[in-house]
Amino acid sequence: MSDEIPSDYPEGWPALQRLKRLANSLLPGKRWLLVLAVFLVVALLVLGGMFERLELNIYDAWFRLNGVQNPGSQVVIVAMDDASTQLLGPLSWPRSVQARLLEKLKEARVVGFDLLFDLATKPAEDKALGDAVAKQGRVVLGTHFLFTTDAAGNRVEEFERPQPEIMAGAAGLGFVNTPTDIDNVIRHVTLVDVNFFKVPFPALGLAVGMTAIGLSPDQLHLAGGRLIAGNRVIPLDSKNMALPCFWGPQGTFKTYSYADVVTGKVPEETFRDKIVLIGPTSPVAHDYFPTPFTSSNLVLSAQLPSPGVEIHASVVQSFLDGRWYRRFPAAGNLALLFLIGLLTALIIARRSPWQGLLLMLVTAGAVTGAAFLLWRYDRLWINLAAPLTLILLTYGSMTATDYLQAELGRRHTREMFGRYVSPAVVEELMRDPDKVALGGQRQMVSVMFCDIRGFTSYSENKPPEEVVQRLNQYLTAMSHVILRLGGTLDKYLGDGLMAIFGAPIFYPDHVQRALQAAVEIQQEVRQLNQVWAAQGAQPLNVGVGINSGSVLVGNVGSPERMDYTVIGEDVNLASRVEGLTKTFGTLIIISERSVNLLDEALQQSLGLRYVGQAEVKGFTLPVGVYTVGDYGME
Repeated sequence: MSDEIPSDYPEGWPALQRLKRLANSLLPGKRWLLVLAVFLVVALLVLGGMFERLELNIYDAWFRLNGVQNPGSQVVIVAMDDASTQLLGPLSWPRSVQARLLEKLKEARVVGFDLLFDLATKPAEDKALGDAVAKQGRVVLGTHFLFTTDAAGNRVEEFERPQPEIMAGAAGLGFVNTPTDIDNVIRHVTLVDVNFFKVPFPALGLAVGMTAIGLSPDQLHLAGGRLIAGNRVIPLDSKNMALPCFWGPQGTFKTYSYADVVTGKVPEETFRDKIVLIGPTSPVAHDYFPTPFTSSNLVLSAQLPSPGVEIHASVVQSFLDGRWYRRFPAAGNLALLFLIGLLTALIIARRSPWQGLLLMLVTAGAVTGAAFLLWRYDRLWINLAAPLTLILLTYGSMTATDYLQAELGRRHTREMFGRYVSPAVVEELMRDPDKVALGGQRQMVSVMFCDIRGFTSYSENKPPEEVVQRLNQYLTAMSHVILRLGGTLDKYLGDGLMAIFGAPIFYPDHVQRALQAAVEIQQEVRQLNQVWAAQGAQPLNVGVGINSGSVLVGNVGSPERMDYTVIGEDVNLASRVEGLTKTFGTLIIISERSVNLLDEALQQSLGLRYVGQAEVKGFTLPVGVYTVGDYGME
């Protein structure tokens, strides 16, 4: 067949064929198609978002596994807590109270309010707060984006800002919106809004952090999935959202009660050069959100949701430390998923189920460990739920396929050899299928031919039923002997048969087994003859010829009909040797090729006798032959 590629084949066909051959060499059979199919199923589930909640939960687990970390002392919180409401009343405190608080925080580097001062109150109160904001000089005020729908059904974005007299002296503004993920947990934060002002407008945490290091909002720039603030680069996703670090559950940042600060119980110098965030922590404010550290498991470690001001504190600290996580792109995760699936398939291929299970667990552990290390040290979040699912499905599908193929192979072997060998030999083949090579191989065996002497003349003028009945008795007796001694019944030849000793299972003593079978066949035939003689029927003799040598063993035939047999000159010689029983007047003839495989002591113990040489058709040199026992023609 020519290796030339037809001109009408598509470009790249040789490369495709080489790739296919490589896949078949790495994953035998069609397993690579199975691996590809499993990958495609998992990939479609990934694209459909079926694993997203699991991936989010794993991301949370990394934080909990990493444990609570110390965020440092730069960022502190002044909490509008229950103790403060007991002292100062409900949370709608007069703005003069906020002004008094700012007096206590005059040494703070930056003060950020997680509050909206968008509604006017008493002019004196608003003026007092406005003057305090201007006097402190480094106050960032909270704003809020409100999304509504107009009469035409269009989504409209509105901007809620502090009162002008309060906002006039502020060092900066930042929106306090905190979007949640699909499971209502805050992992991402929107750092900038570009819709309302058409330029990047910062979130509260970002605005506070920028003010702390002397950056102004006009130093914010978006560039290719990154937010650039001065010389700091923050990775963003397509929605301008970032992944800040979370140092721990509620209460991780140093927190002071608002009442203690405003009444002077906390010294003013405590806040010297600190970044102070002010916000409600009382449950009545309903400003609590789940974070990666939040857990409702009361048995293990229940962690309550965190107040919004602590989430802003995490953003500020992430900005100062440059600790932002980034998620591996979707295309990269799919490519990684494919590589993990392929690696799993290569690792567990040609393994037993238990070995495959162990290697599957090792692979899953290695992938999990690598994912955690990338998250911890490189702050890279890669998908893990989908790869672990793919690893499990790859192992399960390949193991199930191997089991089905093995079971089909066992059934095929049982069906094939059940006709030729004893049930004990079949069971041995089932336990160790490697003992047989069905494709054909050279093997040293002993071949036996048996033929009922005078059966043709006996069957003349007799009813077919009687002939078949007697033939079956002889063939059954001979077959039982052969199978009992581990021989393989190759085929029936009219009034004779052909048998093999040493295949499909090799026995080192195949010559002795064949000799023993020849002797026992003669004994069985004698017993049958006694029964038939008592009935007045003619006794029959069975000639047995044995030869040993290297032959080709395997399946022969067409795909529709195949037989397990042996081929070679030693098979032909065994047939010729059986014919020599007539020449030498004995019922058992063994060729010198078989005898030469036995040592002299064994030849003597078996009682072998040399009877002479004979010319054999198809062979140039005469063949020496032996016999055993006293089984002459009757």
